[in-house]
Amino acid sequence: MLVPTHSPLSVDPLNLIPKILESRDQYRSCHICLPEEDYRVAAVVVDDEYYSLVKVVQDRSRSLEVATRLTSAGKAAVITRLAKGYAIWRLEPEAYVDACPRSPSQALAQVTDVPACKILESRSDYKACHISLPDSDQRLAAVLFEGRYYGLLKVVTTQQQALTLAARLQRKDVGAVITKAVQGYAVWFLEPNAIINKD
Repeated sequence: MLVPTHSPLSVDPLNLIPKILESRDQYRSCHICLPEEDYRVAAVVVDDEYYSLVKVVQDRSRSLEVATRLTSAGKAAVITRLAKGYAIWRLEPEAYVDACPRSPSQALAQVTDVPACKILESRSDYKACHISLPDSDQRLAAVLFEGRYYGLLKVVTTQQQALTLAARLQRKDVGAVITKAVQGYAVWFLEPNAIINKD
């Protein structure tokens, strides 16, 4: 008599359902380094795995929407509750906690395999606005550049940090632009499904 066997799944789909971590006891805050970055990034440790910060949003439904987009692309994600919203974090299997490389030549070498991202120095090069996404009432800061809308990802201190972050997006086939900000550089990512809000 044959005993039925079950072949193991290569990816457990249950692990890709975004978890909302309501208690600080469920995770630990830290900083990590990533192979394509030349500076430390904010992260959390959950079940001995590192997750990097993707975005902070104000409402729960928007956080679930962003995290679900990550998981549908095969990236495990978790959400943590903050005093003023929710933070979405993406699993980083290649993260490490040793000192990040600081050599400018190393950082430049990491971005040479993707096209250089545009740095928009003048406000006349783009239009600041707000957008929404389908099935969400959340307004997002955005810029309109060459007829396309880009949502705000992060503001960083140096031009090199902005270029590295934009290159990371471009390696994942996500369009990006950089604008000069009051306290550094803002990195914006393409939102092809954006709905314009009338400010």
